[in-house]
Amino acid sequence: MTARDGIATSYAAAGHRALGRRRFIRKMAHILPCLLLSAPTATEAFATPRPISHGPSPTRCGSSASVQSKHLSASTMAAATSLVGNRMPINEDYPGLKRVHSNPDVFVIESFLDDDSCDDLIDKAREKGTSRSPVAYAGWTDDIKELLGLAASGPVSWFAILGAWYEAQGDAEASVPSLVLHAVRNYVVLLVVALAGIAAFTKFRADSLQNLRTSSSTTLDDLSQTGSRNFVLRASDLFGPATWSSPPNAPPASFFEAPTVIKYEENQSLAPHYDANRSADVEDANRGGQTLSTLIVYLNDVENGGTTRFGKLPAADYKRQVKGERNLNIVPKKGDALLFFPADQNGMFDERTEHEGCPAVDEKWIARIWRHTDRVPPPFGLSSDAIAAHL
Repeated sequence: MTARDGIATSYAAAGHRALGRRRFIRKMAHILPCLLLSAPTATEAFATPRPISHGPSPTRCGSSASVQSKHLSASTMAAATSLVGNRMPINEDYPGLKRVHSNPDVFVIESFLDDDSCDDLIDKAREKGTSRSPVAYAGWTDDIKELLGLAASGPVSWFAILGAWYEAQGDAEASVPSLVLHAVRNYVVLLVVALAGIAAFTKFRADSLQNLRTSSSTTLDDLSQTGSRNFVLRASDLFGPATWSSPPNAPPASFFEAPTVIKYEENQSLAPHYDANRSADVEDANRGGQTLSTLIVYLNDVENGGTTRFGKLPAADYKRQVKGERNLNIVPKKGDALLFFPADQNGMFDERTEHEGCPAVDEKWIARIWRHTDRVPPPFGLSSDAIAAHL
């Protein structure tokens, strides 16, 4: 073999290696998406499709923007209703019970609590002291899964592939296995970075949600006090024996969160929100699971402001309905109660029950009990000893 033959052979070998590398890269364009996109499939399977936002920014109650953004069309309402089953049973013969909306059911219970009990709840809350009402980031676990699934199947995968391709440039010995290893390494690193970013976003989101609520509140779990005891007794009579819940035939009060007294001063409000949680099985497991019912008692008369508005439900033909309002909007009256069902009997989230506490003009006091799917243990619920001793 002459020197010229040797040089020609060397060039030919180099050309074959370059051609082989280009073929490998072309193959990777088909192989890597299959390899990498299979990784987030399990993550996506757990992500529940739903909006990441859990409530709009605070607006003036009944503003045109608020109404337009949240008023459901007939087709949207039908879709929202299709998956929601029957609400939890209650005592339909309870004195003063008046249905102001059907499907979803919303009730007003007139003279639910006597004046002395209302006054006692306010007095005991003042004595104990109130603090800024907390706001829970409901659905944060679903949001993390959804965001992580989007990142894993999108930018993380493709940046991993591009990074592996770039690293292969100039490497005459690049092969499919080495490119796969580079891509997998890049994928893991980028996924960790994405997860850190998602965690930071979740923390920011949780902190910003606090601005949706400006009231102050406290929990009254001492059933030796007249107001708390009477409130829980009336609620137990309203909800009746829990024959369908877990554990069966347990005292109704064992499914309650302890009464919470909430105070709204002038201009304080609670922006549109939901009481149920799409991720209740995970996030609310330590407090009885899903919220099936909300019972609110108005502790004082409020002539100006402070109404309770359901932005996705039409106005009611009822004497305490705000006049001229297109949506269900109830004026507080001392001793009256408002009852609605954020989820059906099986815990299915009902988005139609979105509601808000409109900005107060006069001082407003309410007391609230949440009825959950399962027994609510202390410190969120009432102790078995207290229930046995006072109810």
